Order: sequence, then structure tokens, then C-alpha cells
Amino acid sequence: MAANIRYLYNSDTGIECIYCVNSNISYPLHNHISVLTIGIVLEGTVVLTSNQGTRAYGKNDMFIVLPYEPHIISADKNYTMLSLCIDKNIIKQYPADMIYNNIADLLTNVPNIEEVNRCRIMRLLKQQDMLVDFSDWKYGNPSPLINDLKCLLELFPEIAVSIDEMARKAFISKFHFIRRFKAEVGLSPHRFQIQNRIRKAQRLIHQIETITEVALTTGFYDQSHFIKQFEKCVGLSPMVYKSSSDIICGDTAG
Repeated sequence: MAANIRYLYNSDTGIECIYCVNSNISYPLHNHISVLTIGIVLEGTVVLTSNQGTRAYGKNDMFIVLPYEPHIISADKNYTMLSLCIDKNIIKQYPADMIYNNIADLLTNVPNIEEVNRCRIMRLLKQQDMLVDFSDWKYGNPSPLINDLKCLLELFPEIAVSIDEMARKAFISKFHFIRRFKAEVGLSPHRFQIQNRIRKAQRLIHQIETITEVALTTGFYDQSHFIKQFEKCVGLSPMVYKSSSDIICGDTAG
């Protein structure tokens, strides 16, 4: 298993599992677009820094990151952890038991995960009932002034648009635009766009033949710049990520 990490994305349910085994990868400041993230530490320790402060999580600990909530995950030593990334609309539309069943089915497709760990993960999830109905998202509901630009960068991150242009569209100065965007979305406009380009690349990497084509399709001016940003965001090179990930189809939550 390349780099001891396996990514498995279910295109029907919108649930992604990221299974890190004896990994020491840390992730810089980022957020997850419209996705609720549940982290389950199986071995070792990771440190989560978010709006709630900084806390270390050890064996059998769980943490939750709300959609758009900026956070950092760091580790000094190796850890084993499973992260579940679940589209917030799935949580709002379907009963928890149905989602748990979908998670259990998805876990059976994760290579190299032991049955004991699958059972352990499901037991921890159900014991703490992590799938609650979050009705008030701290991030993800920006003002109308910022919302159109946020949606544009989510849907079409590859577009060439400068900070000056975005500020003009928002009818405020560049300085105030950057500060307001970060306050309402959680990241600076530039970081938010780069992050979404990389997320789009993660989906396209299985559909487009070469890394250069993926880079150009997602708005990067050359392959080396793309690789540098990909490694910074994901912790792996594009080719290693490709060999470590799969997209599957299965029954939807409904």
C-alpha cells in the first residue's frame, strides 16, 4: 500500500474513507467544503488545531470537523487513523442508521484494513453517535457579497481570476476583501482556490491520462507547480496518490 495511506471514495454516497497506517504526514491549514469529517485514531497520537483550540487525540479518540471549519492536523510520530468525510446533505437527508450501514459497507472495500479495526470503528461511531443534525454551520453561510465568489471558486477553481478582480466584483478594496473572505469562509481567497483545485485534481486524476493534463485542466500553469501544491495539500505526490486511491460505486444512502 503506497505511503501506507488508502483513499476510497464512493461516488454514489459521497462518503470518502482515508485510512492512514503508521503515517507521520501532517496537514497544513485547510478546510473541507460541504463535508463533515470524523477522525478516529486507532494507534498513536495526532494533534488537531481548530477554532476550538489545540488538542491531542490518542488511541480510540474521535474528533469532528464541521464543513468549512479551518483546521490543522499535525503529528510528531507515526499514527494509524481513519477519516470519514461525509457530504453534509447526506446527514441532513437520511437517518443515521442508514448512513452507518453505508459506512460499514464502504469499509469492507478498504484494502488492508483488518476486520477487528472495521468492527472497532463502527462500535466507536455508534457509541458516540457522531452523526448528529448540525443545523447551524459556523462556516459555509457567508454573506451574499462573498457567497457568489465562494461558490465560483468551489465549482470552477481552475478559472484565472486575480484577487484584484474578485475584490472589484465584491465592490470592496483588496485588503478588506481578503480579510472579509477569510473571516467568512475560513481561508484566504488564494488558499481556498488552490485547495479546491487540488480537490478537483484528486477526482480527475483517475479520468485524465497524464499528470500534465490534470495540472492544466485544474488551472495550474505547469506540472511542477501543480505537484508542489498537491504534495503540500495531500501529503503525497500525485502519482503516489493515484496508486493509493480508488473511486467505487455502490448503493446510495437512499
